[in-house]
Order: sequence, then structure tokens, then C-alpha cells
Amino acid sequence: MFRLLRSRKSAAVLIAASIAVTSAACAPSNNNANNSAGGEKDVNVIVVSGPLDDPFFSALKRGTDDAAKQLGVTTQYLSPSSSKEGSGPTLARLIRDAINKKPDAIVVANFFPDAENPVIKEAADAGIPVIVHNTGADNWQELGALAYVGLEAGPVGKEAAKEMGARNVDKVLCVNPVPGNPFLEQACGGLEAGMKEQGKSTATITIPYADSTNPTKVTQAIEGALKADQSIGGVFVFGSAVAQNARTASDNVGRKITIGTGDVSTQVLKDIQSGSMAFALDSQPYLQSYYSVQMAAQYVRYGIAPVGTILTGPRAITKDNVADVIKVNEESKGIRGAS
Repeated sequence: MFRLLRSRKSAAVLIAASIAVTSAACAPSNNNANNSAGGEKDVNVIVVSGPLDDPFFSALKRGTDDAAKQLGVTTQYLSPSSSKEGSGPTLARLIRDAINKKPDAIVVANFFPDAENPVIKEAADAGIPVIVHNTGADNWQELGALAYVGLEAGPVGKEAAKEMGARNVDKVLCVNPVPGNPFLEQACGGLEAGMKEQGKSTATITIPYADSTNPTKVTQAIEGALKADQSIGGVFVFGSAVAQNARTASDNVGRKITIGTGDVSTQVLKDIQSGSMAFALDSQPYLQSYYSVQMAAQYVRYGIAPVGTILTGPRAITKDNVADVIKVNEESKGIRGAS
């Protein structure tokens, strides 16, 4: 999960020379306010968020597109070209690109605070309304943003601990695939606190950034931790792809491991239904972007905005309720668990 793409994150990674916004991000949406009821003010919103090769952000972009269509807003989605190419400097560059386009508002995910904070503040200081979404709950106010829509890290970890405890897991391995990502670090801390409250324990491994998109390397790292500590009975990961790596590692060590993830994808939903994965904590990325674009449009048009933080998760998806989620996923593709 890039954020945590999810939403984490430090800037201690290199800028990839080949970075470009995704092709979908390069062109504005064909929706504009001239088509909306009442001929309301045209609003141009630029969303700077995670790469679309991650199912999480495919659902998030769907929220952007649907909000644009339904609200009569012009949107652009700017992102790294892939998860592998994402970095703090890259996101900072994309935010600066957004500023230079002089939009009516900017929606941004604060994955890498060290690199992104100064540019987010620059946008707000320039008089551009900014809404932070997905990650960045800790400091959006001090950056001058209007609001935050997304998750708080500690409760994510505590919810994971609750689900693990309900399954009688005594020790959980927390897998962080993005070194220096404050959201992921804090979520692992929340997991640790939640397990301690139950008299249980955790371990944490951090995947080197260079290996984080290499399924073989990630699987080997998880497998190594499971072999080294036979008392680990559960694994909590961030990212639907990493969840599949955890499944493989569990199979390779030859013992039953309870697996939970902080992201949703079509495969994750199928795995929960089959019982090969225990749960997913849904942060509802579709709502994160839909609400953010809606708030931006209403602020530009009417000068109104919610006050404070809007939380979109975590909501636990388990075998008890996964069938309902799958049904929505099949009927309204891309909203719950993009593939």
C-alpha cells in the first residue's frame, strides 16, 4: 500500500528520472460546471495522490471521477507513474506542478511529510484551497489546509489487533513496506498497543524501499521472519499485493498463519470469502476522494466547508460481511476493491 498508500513517509528515496504523471492524469476530466444544474461556477480541482497500479488508488481515482461527473467539476489526477517510481521528491514535484496550473483547489495525499509539507504549505499560502486526504491527519491544520479526509493511523493498528485477538492470535508480525512512512509506523505502533492491552505481543519488519515492489523479496522477508520466530501466528500487512506475498510465505513455512491487510482488492475479497485471509480493514478510498472533491467544489462555489477531520475508516471486512462487499464490487466495479 503506497499510501499508507496506502496512504503513508520520508523523503529518503531517490527521484526517478522517468517519473511522469499517469496518462489518465494528464488530461482534464470531460466534466465541467457548465453542465451542472443552475449554471454554477466552473471549478477546476487537481488531485495529487497515489499511483494507479495499486488497486487502492484505482478506487480512489474512481471517486474523483464520479465526483467530477456528478458535481460538474473539472478534475485532473496527478500521480507517480507506478508504485516503484513513487517518492517524496516526486510527490513534491507533482504538487508544485499542480500549483503552477493555478487550479481553484488542490486535493493532496501527504504520504511523505518531510518532502511534501513545504509544498502543501506553499499552495495554501498562495491562496489555493487545499484539502488533505488519505494520510496526513497529524498536521493538515498547521499546513493551512481546509480539512482532512481519511484515516488516523493508531486506530487502524488497534482495529487490526482487535481482529487478531478475536482469532486467538498471540503474536502478530506487522509488515511495513515503506520505510520512514509515518502512517505505517504509527499503525504498527497502534497494533502493538492493541495487542499489549490483550496481554499479547507483536514484531515488526520493514521492507527496504528498493524491494517493496518485488514480490519475491517481500515474500522472502516475511517467510524469514516467520521461520525465525515460531510464536508468530498472525501477519498484518499494508497493501493488497503484500497480502498475497504474506499468503505465499505462510504456505511456504507450512503452518497456519492468520493474515489481515489494511487494503482491499478483488483478490483480497475472494481470499476472505474462501478463508485463506482473515480480514481487511477498509479505509474506503472512493469516499476519500469523492468527499474531498465535493468539499473543494462547495468551498470554491459557496465558501462553505466542514470543520475538522472526516474519517472514512477503518471498517473491518470479514467472512461474515464479505459477500455484501463482493456484490457491490460486481455491480459497481471500481468502488469497493478495484482489481
